[in-house]
Order: sequence, then structure tokens, then C-alpha cells
Amino acid sequence: MKKWMSLLLVCIAFSMWPAQAKDLNVVFIPKARDQDFWTFMRQGVERAMQEDGHVNLTWRGPAHNDDIDSQIQILRIYSRPEVDAIIIASTDRARLVEPVKQAAAMGIKVVVVDSAVDGNAQANFVTTDNYAAGALAAEQLANLLNRQGTVAVLRTIAGSGSTDDRARGFTDYLKKNAPRLVIVADEYGGGTRGKAARGAATLLEKYPHVDGIFAVNESTSDGMLRALRHAGLAGKKKFIGFDTTEFLLDGLRRQEIHGLVVQDPRQMGYQAMRAALAAAKGAPIKPALILTEAVMVTQENYQKPEIRSLLTP
Repeated sequence: MKKWMSLLLVCIAFSMWPAQAKDLNVVFIPKARDQDFWTFMRQGVERAMQEDGHVNLTWRGPAHNDDIDSQIQILRIYSRPEVDAIIIASTDRARLVEPVKQAAAMGIKVVVVDSAVDGNAQANFVTTDNYAAGALAAEQLANLLNRQGTVAVLRTIAGSGSTDDRARGFTDYLKKNAPRLVIVADEYGGGTRGKAARGAATLLEKYPHVDGIFAVNESTSDGMLRALRHAGLAGKKKFIGFDTTEFLLDGLRRQEIHGLVVQDPRQMGYQAMRAALAAAKGAPIKPALILTEAVMVTQENYQKPEIRSLLTP
């Protein structure tokens, strides 16, 4: 009897120990592998992982952000029962609707980051306020041009929700606040640096006398700066870019770029991973939309500590 009682007490003691937390399997699918933006975002993702302590991360993305088919294929490959959550930065808000729905139908919690997916299958959406960021770019360019002249917009690929919102915010601001500043070109350059450089060169050939330029993301900003340098126009056109790399910062220092709209991808990655883990654990996600801010970086402020923290890996 004493033996059985001792065994019972041991069993009770073990049952009172806290259960070990289950390691969650999270897949992150960025738009591309060839942009510094995603390196910054991964740092935020890993910070959230370290705080939780029970996460297995798989990071898989297409080589370039115009390879929509590859991103869809990656999403389908990882839509399987052992995956608890998927974080995806959408390359095409319409074409990803069905694959996201299918993943959600399997019980996988899907968090969308940076660029939207149409519909409501995702648990959460974490992004920059891209409309406001586009308006910020327009305000800077309007001030540089005394609110008159001609402007060109270089976009990346059609269907990218984040960059479309930036272009819309830019256009709406000028229409409302600087009607004498006319957009004479609004064109797609492509999803890689090489394609964007060729698209930028074509734009400059068609509109050699344009006064100001807005490029909507990292690859188009990179491509436009290269095209301006090649054409001998660097510094002669007022140019607002988006996102940051060492190459773009060099352009800013040389006064070839007159402003960079810079996001906080670390914060976006951190918030996206936190949302994914909470959803996978069954917690209600509020708010469904998390917005992070962008700032205007100029030659005058880029060395300030609060700005430098956004610019360096």
C-alpha cells in the first residue's frame, strides 16, 4: 500500500510541473532574396523568436520580387499540417487570394506583411502606412520644386499593394496640394534592379526635361540612380527614393538623391512574428491591421541617431 501511495504521489508531482511549450513551426515567405529590406525584416523576426523561445523558422522566398509564380509555389509547398503559421509578403494581392485561403482552410494561421492580399483569410496584416508614405514623398518633392513643374513616377510591378498605395498617396497629395506640379509619366520599371535600371533609362529618354522623380521602392530607386548617373543627370533632377541601401545612401550623401522615404522593416518583422505566434496559440488578434510609420531621410538628418538606427543592418 505504501509503495502504491508513493508512486501516486510521484505521479501527482510530475503532473504539477508546467508543461513544456510546444515549438511552433513558422514559415516566412518574403517577396525576394535580393533586397536589403528583407535582411532588416528578418532581424525583427528573429528578435520576436528569441523572446518566445519556442519557434522553428523556415525562411524561403523567390530570388526576385517579380517572380510571382515561385512565391505561390513556395506557399503551396509549405501549406501542410505540421506548419503552424505562415508569414507572407505578397507579390500580387489578387493571385495570392486562393493560395492563402487554402492555407487558412488547413488551420494554418496566415499573417500578411508589407503588401496586402485581397480577401479576409489572413489572421493579420502588418504594414507601413504606404499611402501616407507616398504623400510624404510628394510633399518633399513639391517643396524642392516650389510646387510647380513636371514629375515622373517609376513603379515596380503591377499588383503590388504596398507600392501601388505609395503611388496613390503621392498622386493624391500633388493633386490636392500642388496642382501646378504635373505628373507626366507613371510607368512600371520591373521587379529587379536590372529591369528597373532599364525602365528608368527608357523613362529618362522619353522625358529628358522632367523636373522631379519619385521611385516607389528599393529596386526602382536603385535603378533610377544608376540610370541618372549613366545619363549624366545625377543631381540635376530632384529625386525622391524609397527604402535604403548603402548605394542609395551614397547617392544621398552626394546630393544625387534629395530624400529617401525609409520604413522600419525590423519593427514590421517583429510585429508580424508576434502576431503569427499569438494566432498559432489561439489568441485573438487585435487590431487586425498594424501600421508602422515611415520617415523622410535627407542629407540634413541622416546622421541623427534615431535615423541612423533605421539605416544600418
